[in-house]
Amino acid sequence: MPHKEEDYTEFTPDLYPPFPDDVPTVDLQTISLPKLLAGDAAEQDRVFEACVGRGFFYLALEGCDAGETILRGADQIALTGERVFKLPLEEKTKYKMAKSLFGYKHAGATRADKAGTPDTAEFFNVSKNDMIVPDDRMSRPWPAEVLDAKLLFASYVKSAHSVGMTVLDIIAEKLGVDPSEFRSRHRIEEPSGDHVRITRGPPREKEEMPEIQTPSHTDFGTITILMNWLGGLQVWSESSRKAQLGGLEPDVPGEWLWVKPKKGCAIINLGDAAVKFTNGVVCSGRHRVIPSPGAQGRWPRYSIVYFVRPEDNCRMKTLKGKGIPDCPDEEGEGLTAHEWIFRQSAALGNRFDN
Repeated sequence: MPHKEEDYTEFTPDLYPPFPDDVPTVDLQTISLPKLLAGDAAEQDRVFEACVGRGFFYLALEGCDAGETILRGADQIALTGERVFKLPLEEKTKYKMAKSLFGYKHAGATRADKAGTPDTAEFFNVSKNDMIVPDDRMSRPWPAEVLDAKLLFASYVKSAHSVGMTVLDIIAEKLGVDPSEFRSRHRIEEPSGDHVRITRGPPREKEEMPEIQTPSHTDFGTITILMNWLGGLQVWSESSRKAQLGGLEPDVPGEWLWVKPKKGCAIINLGDAAVKFTNGVVCSGRHRVIPSPGAQGRWPRYSIVYFVRPEDNCRMKTLKGKGIPDCPDEEGEGLTAHEWIFRQSAALGNRFDN
């Protein structure tokens, strides 16, 4: 029996077909969050190995409060996102990313390649800071659908941010850096570019590859925590150790490899700020998103991302530690994180008047 209009949902992870086994996939470590929180030394070693290698790993979330909050919350935030995306375009554009990293981006607002092909995904960025303060201290208006779920977003933000800090603590310890050096640059209560991004990619229109939903890039921030249910994420087989501005194409030879979604796991990757802070010791993995492979491509692809980014007023300077190579003065040392991330975003092709 067909659902009534008000009961219909296109986000139905229990109905998705399996990920196909005939496409090239990347082999990533699976790290246990409960073990990390318990101080397991071997698991911490594995995290650091993944961070200095490809810069991507799976994080198994079950068995601890923060992990369970992310697992349960991601499904609910995806449903909230569906309600937002169902709004008329005229209504959604009231919340567009005008001179801001936060708000709505319509499909086609960024270029997907050097030829200028428009991207095919829409997304909505929900500010971390606005979700953890009283309504009268929020910096901008939000749709009723987001405000109705504000407690959900606040809980999710706090758990995801704490996971990011756990990973940064481990990196700091391994590099001989006081963990407070990272923590003082990522205080949750301070203004920053941190946000929850809800993305909807449309079903595949044709069998041949690809329509690009999100173009090739490295993330601008420090750590990214991704929840997804369908394939679509691809990583370049060689990762970047350069926190460079812009670049829509990989700068080293390689191939695109699929990242298979893994039940109960988030996908973690490091961003350009982590590369900057460690002077290239860790890697920022180049990636893109295209429609899901095989039969999965018949479904709209939802994903929930939390971006851990440095505080707006943080100076983007390499940290000092026995495991970090000395860094001479260079371009970018004087930029604040707010300035640096906006430059990164603009270089990717994001328009803040979309």
